[in-house]
Amino acid sequence: MGLGVTDMYRAMLQTGKTKENMVNDYKKFIPKEVLKHHKFFVKKPINDSLQKIERLGIHRELNVKQSYLEQFEEMAPNYMSEEFDAQIAEATALKTVLICVNPFHREFPGIQYIYRGKKEWHHLCSFEDLCCISLHKDEGTAEISRRTGIPLYITFASNNSMVSFVTLVDGYYRLSVKWTFNLCRDFLTPSLHTLHLLKCHGPVGGKFSYAKLVQKRDNKPGCFILRECEISYNVYYLDACNEVRKIITYKVEHRGEGHFWFSADSRTYESLQELILKHRSVNSSVPLLECIPPSEYDETNLLLCRIQFKNSRAKDMVKNYEYYNSDGTSGPSQVIHINRLQKYSGKLYDGRYGCTQVHKFVWRISEHAKMDVALKFLKPAYREKYLKEFLNVAGKWADVRSGAIVRLLGVTLSPFAAIVTEFFPIGPLDSYLQRNKKTLQEVDLVEAATNIANAVWHLEGEGIVHGYIRAHKILVASHTESKFSVRLADPGIHISYTEHDHHWIPPEHYSNLENVANFSSADVWALGTTMWQLFSYGQQPSVDFDVKNFYLTGRRLGKPRHCGNEVYNLMVECWHQDPDQRKKPQAAMRDINQLLYQVFNSRRIHPYAAARPVHVNQEKVNLQISGIDNSSASYSGSSQLTASSYVDENTHHDPDDIEDSCKDLGNSSLSTSPEMSSLLNFHYTEDTSLESISVQSIFECTDNLNVVLQGLIGQGFYGEVYKGYLEDKNSTAEAQVVAVKKLKTNRPSCMKDFEREIEIMKKLKHPNIVEMKTVIQEPEVLLIMEYVEYGSLKCYLCSYKDWLTPNNHLLKYAADIANGMAYLGEKNIVHRDLAARNVLVANEFLVKISDFGLAQVTEASYYIIKTHRELPIRWYAPESLRDGKFSARSDVWSYGVLLFEMFSYGDDPIISSTSGDSTQLLELLESGIRLPRPAQCPDYVYSELMTKCWSTTDKERLTFAQIIEVIKTLSPSLID
Repeated sequence: MGLGVTDMYRAMLQTGKTKENMVNDYKKFIPKEVLKHHKFFVKKPINDSLQKIERLGIHRELNVKQSYLEQFEEMAPNYMSEEFDAQIAEATALKTVLICVNPFHREFPGIQYIYRGKKEWHHLCSFEDLCCISLHKDEGTAEISRRTGIPLYITFASNNSMVSFVTLVDGYYRLSVKWTFNLCRDFLTPSLHTLHLLKCHGPVGGKFSYAKLVQKRDNKPGCFILRECEISYNVYYLDACNEVRKIITYKVEHRGEGHFWFSADSRTYESLQELILKHRSVNSSVPLLECIPPSEYDETNLLLCRIQFKNSRAKDMVKNYEYYNSDGTSGPSQVIHINRLQKYSGKLYDGRYGCTQVHKFVWRISEHAKMDVALKFLKPAYREKYLKEFLNVAGKWADVRSGAIVRLLGVTLSPFAAIVTEFFPIGPLDSYLQRNKKTLQEVDLVEAATNIANAVWHLEGEGIVHGYIRAHKILVASHTESKFSVRLADPGIHISYTEHDHHWIPPEHYSNLENVANFSSADVWALGTTMWQLFSYGQQPSVDFDVKNFYLTGRRLGKPRHCGNEVYNLMVECWHQDPDQRKKPQAAMRDINQLLYQVFNSRRIHPYAAARPVHVNQEKVNLQISGIDNSSASYSGSSQLTASSYVDENTHHDPDDIEDSCKDLGNSSLSTSPEMSSLLNFHYTEDTSLESISVQSIFECTDNLNVVLQGLIGQGFYGEVYKGYLEDKNSTAEAQVVAVKKLKTNRPSCMKDFEREIEIMKKLKHPNIVEMKTVIQEPEVLLIMEYVEYGSLKCYLCSYKDWLTPNNHLLKYAADIANGMAYLGEKNIVHRDLAARNVLVANEFLVKISDFGLAQVTEASYYIIKTHRELPIRWYAPESLRDGKFSARSDVWSYGVLLFEMFSYGDDPIISSTSGDSTQLLELLESGIRLPRPAQCPDYVYSELMTKCWSTTDKERLTFAQIIEVIKTLSPSLID
């Protein structure tokens, strides 16, 4: 009732009515439930309360409203929060949690979670700390990337719940941090895209617009801001500076399709673009010469939920800030005494322009802690001339904290100024790519691209422009089976730019190349070219033509041979002719991170390796002692300057790696008219490629049936798998969802394998084997299969381990797989890649065998491998590793390993940390060592099923028919 009385007093002040009038109208303000139970006793307490408030002398309406909201918040502190049931991935387990999104929590605004059955809430992050959200829709999982800390993986109870969470968080992010940015690539706001293309602000109001024109251009004549009206959706305002630097506001009404009325001349125009173009002249009555675009960092009245962080934010900053303590843990940059540094003899390298040198040192942090570092300093001849610029670099880099950026640990000031940084012995990215081209996978390149985009985004957030992003300025931090990590180093000292640098410099700065150090949009252009280098395996763009004219006429570097369309489209967006339309660093990171998560989500330990040892000359690197010459230095200027460099001076690049040396590109726009191109400085040519535009692909299956490809959902050994649907052109019935497999490359060996897989699948018809629907031969070969909703068994086991039971679920899956494999045996087919990743889950009690890319039809009872290739050795029987011999009995061995995966709920089948190659693994298996019993695996499953699949002699192993009988014995209800 107290809230009702407060509202009545607010109405008194607002309307001027007397207390008596308000008391007589009390039913309008008091909740019906209160009146229902106390209607005979309510009037007097209301009258008394209003009298008390009047005596307090509160006459400001704002104070009364504030009091009302404070009372309401006290009564319902969680009114603005929303909760979601989910699971959070921690180490190798999924923990059940309740997630709460509350932007107005007093202590922890943002996202919190609590473990089921516990009482303590944990702060996941504030909205300000969010970077992006990537989704794996088939698994109902979201990856939350934050400014600080590792990404978090949250699995929701349903897809609807995940969508609700993501859109809620995205909405609060837009209302509290960046109104112009969507966190998730899968849920982009169409109106934002339109505003971005128009360079139009949202409904920011005239006060903000006027202030921005003063701040950005000092009311320069011809400058203007286009903004949406705060009240009417079909109304825009145009604030323009006239010849005497006065701002005049004009109204634009959208009165229907192709009908924009302009108040300045009372004329109508077909579009806003046409309106602006007509007035793009100093002789116009309203000269509209330069549009001031919106910025992600505008602090406008649109940030309705912006939190002014006080104590809670300060606590987070202290908590998240890193320190270098006496024990060597990380922290702020410091002045390091030269006596605590020890020099490696002979490890001295020149920088690119010869004015700096880099030396490898040991920093003795304390008596018990030390680390290798790189020391960069000016040569004596250049110390006086470039000392200020050198110290500016150190000052900028001192407080940069990002896992994607080479950390500046400190400086030395005596006997000379030097920068101390992290030391990465593997060296620069460009030379590493050239040396390891044959071993690097596409997922490695995508992950590296994510790191580089992350670095550019962090620099932008710190207000720092790098100015010299190149592949040789990026250092390889680590490369393992499950990770390829790179870091961006500082820009160093530049004496001059060459013709070659124009590839990394946007055309608007060709008249003054030094300007690139002042514009973050120039860093975005350089990001695009550096990604081109990355997917070209370190190759340098050609200078055998007029580079400046090449870019000024709208042409761009062609798509690298091993680069996917999604990544190349991102490069093109970084190379937009109009700097205001270029991809923003956070959006670039969001999009490349989404690709990494959605397509390469299964990457942890790669399951494929050479089945039999192939003797090759391998480069050996002593990371502890020798370092790696010029490429080991964090500040090395180039990977191709000294004889001691990693790069072989006789290296030749494969011309097939690049599809085209140059390519004409169009840029997306609301209109492709010449007038619109002129307005936004776009450059169109006749050779614009459809490959640069992200569209769904449609293939004709028959005269009446189309196959429509949607998103990429996974990758096989040599192919890509897309989600798609079969669409009947003459029917309005719902389309049938399918999975579509296509080749990554048209190499003859891959095509032969693909054709063999298709021929095998044509013969198969079984409830526990993925069904082939049809095949399309032109314009490329596509294999159309049934779409299995819940994805791979491996991911399913990890996601639902808390409620999957050995008897009800896992033995049923084991029976399904055994039935499918027995059927393959009847067809004389050896699968050769039976693993949890290649079993798909149709529903809670049905799984199906998939991926016949390595399968073979055997003439005899076995098959001998004829070529060296990457194979899943950890699933292979001893005879397969030793002799390349495959049979139904070797598939039984793989089946036993699959059982281990199942009953360990998705663990990788690693016998020993020393079983990295086929020779070591074979030695262990032949000595009798086997995978251990998983903790939650019943003894009878391990002894009666698993181990009997792993007899060293193949004829002593169970057959699949026998396996089915054993499962019947163990759980009779599972098999009819």
